[in-house]
Amino acid sequence: MSSVEHVIRDWCERLEFWFSPDSLQRAPLANAVEAAWVTDDSGTKSVALGGVSIEFDDDTDLILRNARSFTVLVSSRWGRDPQRHWKCGQFLMRSMRQACSRGSVLLVASDSAVEPWALRASRLTGAQLLRVGFAKRNGRRSPQILVRCPENFDIPRDQGVIVMADRIDALYVRRGGRIEHGLTRWLDGRSGSAVRVGITALPDCAALRLIDKGAVGWLLSDTHVSRASLATSAQTVQTHPTHAINRRPAVSASPVSRCTTHEWLSESGQWLVHCTRASQGKWPDETLAQYRDEILMSDRAVANRTALDSLGRIIRMRQLVASAIVSSRRYPVVCWSAVPLLDLLRQRCFRAHVQRWDYEPYGVAVRVEAIHRLGGRPVIYGESGEREKLPESEKYRYQAVGKSIDWRKEKEWRHAQSLSLVALNPTDVRVFAVDSCLTRSRLSDLPWKLTLLQRETSSLSKKLGKGGLSEIWKAV
Repeated sequence: MSSVEHVIRDWCERLEFWFSPDSLQRAPLANAVEAAWVTDDSGTKSVALGGVSIEFDDDTDLILRNARSFTVLVSSRWGRDPQRHWKCGQFLMRSMRQACSRGSVLLVASDSAVEPWALRASRLTGAQLLRVGFAKRNGRRSPQILVRCPENFDIPRDQGVIVMADRIDALYVRRGGRIEHGLTRWLDGRSGSAVRVGITALPDCAALRLIDKGAVGWLLSDTHVSRASLATSAQTVQTHPTHAINRRPAVSASPVSRCTTHEWLSESGQWLVHCTRASQGKWPDETLAQYRDEILMSDRAVANRTALDSLGRIIRMRQLVASAIVSSRRYPVVCWSAVPLLDLLRQRCFRAHVQRWDYEPYGVAVRVEAIHRLGGRPVIYGESGEREKLPESEKYRYQAVGKSIDWRKEKEWRHAQSLSLVALNPTDVRVFAVDSCLTRSRLSDLPWKLTLLQRETSSLSKKLGKGGLSEIWKAV
């Protein structure tokens, strides 16, 4: 770039041409048109050209002067799946490292879906990153480059930053979204080699449509995705976690310490059951920054967060970590159910609104008297708002009865803090999991007895009422 003046003028012209209400009839601004430069007492520079003005400070000015080019990062939302986070994170880290080697400055829309991930990745790699905000849509964080425009302009944040690019790295693009629309328009009449789009097997990925428009497809080195596999991915994805586990290849394993008696599975009032579930994001004791660092810097295994992975983590840590996933954020707890395990699994439901089962056939059971001795207590069920009537020391036990679902049938117990399994007598603990080669390899040599489970039938049965689907389980 010849100068900051040239860069800012170019950005103003592009934004004016793309987003002015009469842009279709307007030609680009003539070079003779002067840009108005103003510096206020705080050192903030403001450049106005046509109907657009751009503000930035001295630190940003220095970055702009040293930039060889500008690469824009855009992405649709990554959702909650750690596997998707890992794939998109690898695209992001690759973009960061390549920008460093090219001397390119990265631009990201302030308050966009990818911004927090990009900020973390820039700190990890040392890549220069500038956040671009648009005045009418400016978010919580003050941007380093602020674009102001008249009230009759409408600049969506991701489409606006796309216009300012020399090249674009689109990590993941959802079909039919604003980012696909902005990239499609940007590609019209331009060389597509300046746009890279991440290819995933997700059924709503717009990568192939953008490649047809001229963009360059972008694959991870360990990802092998064809047009055929992308087209059929919706049919091949399995949603039930036990299906994927049972398809794993056999591996050698140490002998499993099996529980030879199965009466405990149906005993009433004797055992409390804690079922693990797949983690949609960070672990309960993991900060968001730690999670992002793990996803960005580690290999793919870090994204394996199934119910079996959760159980394996509990066993490695010898601890059940208190969380507020199903309780008030003020009161992290470890949750249990006094319903016998086989009955609990029989009444489990797939909750469509959160896309998961309420109980998984993986977890830990502990004798009731052991939990009671360590301070665990039954939940106090009540109507909405009744928590505040309880003493402070008892508020962690409160659970609303529920309206569409009567939570009392869970017979829940809670422990008000993380629970060390080392503090328990090994004979008071049972570990349970779906029988598979992978389970046997991971859960060998346990200090507690292991019960392996399998479904009695291969199909699900419809329950009466609004209960959804149910399954019948048994011990192997």
